[in-house]
Amino acid sequence: MVFAVLQAEINYLGQLYHPHIVKLIGFCSEDEQRLLVYEYMPQGSLENHIYMRGSYNEPLSWHLRLKVVLGAAKGLAFLHSAETQVIYRDFSTSNILLDSNYNAKLSDFGLARHGPTGDESHVSSMVMGTYGYAAPEYIATGHLTAKSDVYSFGVVVLETLSGRRAVDKGRPLVEQNLVDWAKPYLATKSRIFRVMDKRLEGQY
Repeated sequence: MVFAVLQAEINYLGQLYHPHIVKLIGFCSEDEQRLLVYEYMPQGSLENHIYMRGSYNEPLSWHLRLKVVLGAAKGLAFLHSAETQVIYRDFSTSNILLDSNYNAKLSDFGLARHGPTGDESHVSSMVMGTYGYAAPEYIATGHLTAKSDVYSFGVVVLETLSGRRAVDKGRPLVEQNLVDWAKPYLATKSRIFRVMDKRLEGQY
């Protein structure tokens, strides 16, 4: 399984070139040791910034949040519009890396799959990805489409706006699943402020 994931990563990143997809510099596979070398992304992951891990102790500004989300969207759109469509299948804040100018680049293509071809409407697949990001219809049926990635993108947008995790077992039961918690507040403009990250202090 580990080798298959590594192989997928090498295959996709060896063929995909886009400003919002991380560059694969090289790889090594010797005995049981396997290593991938990406371009250096000095600002780490979006996840680290949202949850202020490590040295990232200042919340991202509204401007930077929009920049990162838009860049990630462009990378995803490129995958979905490629000659042979690629379904990313693991779109999450931990897989969005940031360069020195906060340009977002998608990384970790180990779970990526080619999309449906011809008259096919979907690809049948064992459900995989990061918990909390998978689309409900994909979980229920195993039918993988580009729409599965779009759902995951929506979860990332919610995380970026709210500063909350997709799934947070430390919160009260009704707030543990971000999508379920946020839905009622997204229905009307007058309630959207309840979703927004308080660390933005109304600057959005």
